[in-house]
Amino acid sequence: MAVDFNLPKKILVIHGVQTGDGSDLTQHKNIEKKLKQQLADYDLPFTTDIFKYEDINDRAQSLVKNILSALTGNKITGWIVSTAVDLVGDVALALTKGDAYKEITSEFKKRILQSYAKGEPLYIVAHSLGTIYAFDVVNDLMKDPEFFQKNKPETRPVQGLVTLGSPISLGLFSRDWKKMSDLMPEGESVDEDTDLFPWRNYWDPTDPVVSGSVAGLPWDEQAFDKRFGDKPYNLGWDLRSRSVITENAHLMAHTAYWDDASVNLGIRQMLSRG
Repeated sequence: MAVDFNLPKKILVIHGVQTGDGSDLTQHKNIEKKLKQQLADYDLPFTTDIFKYEDINDRAQSLVKNILSALTGNKITGWIVSTAVDLVGDVALALTKGDAYKEITSEFKKRILQSYAKGEPLYIVAHSLGTIYAFDVVNDLMKDPEFFQKNKPETRPVQGLVTLGSPISLGLFSRDWKKMSDLMPEGESVDEDTDLFPWRNYWDPTDPVVSGSVAGLPWDEQAFDKRFGDKPYNLGWDLRSRSVITENAHLMAHTAYWDDASVNLGIRQMLSRG
């Protein structure tokens, strides 16, 4: 199999921590609308889609949510408890790497390989907790010798990764450059002709999911660099982390990336590479 770069580019979104169910998830439509506005004068065909894992999480948490809601004895309090379990539970399921985590990563990988089987140039845009799943799945794919061969982008099921409002630099997720797959063949090093794998990380300094601060205190800009630093370049990754000032506060900042012009410009530039 190989990617056909004459086909329209495809953006696959994976969402973050979510309340409600999968029917509420339309982030791919936000990207589609914004990019079409930016690309009005460009010939750059693309499509968007979304991988929804919220229903998998809901099934995993259903028993706990039902018990706690019943114990509250009133609908309003029950809804609050259920919503809290939904949010906290999503994170807990990712941290424990149990059955729900395995199902989510397995299904996400399957979706990626379905696009690859069609020859589609695929770009992943991940938000919040979805960035952890995306990071893990991309790295898992990179370990397969069939994929991600040096200077052969047509062998790559994923052509680029964009992460928005990611908690990946927080210690509890235990992700750093040592978890990143090495795209370089043994004995070779990066040179000016190396086709690096692009990863763009966007963050708002007041986003509490990025900083880990419930109070929304500004994030230490060095936190991401301390975990990933300059090492990814030597592994064959083109990693750039960029701040986004969304002019929103606290949790509003966490959801504002979808409408940010600089984020959408970055996605457009990544699509234009191939």
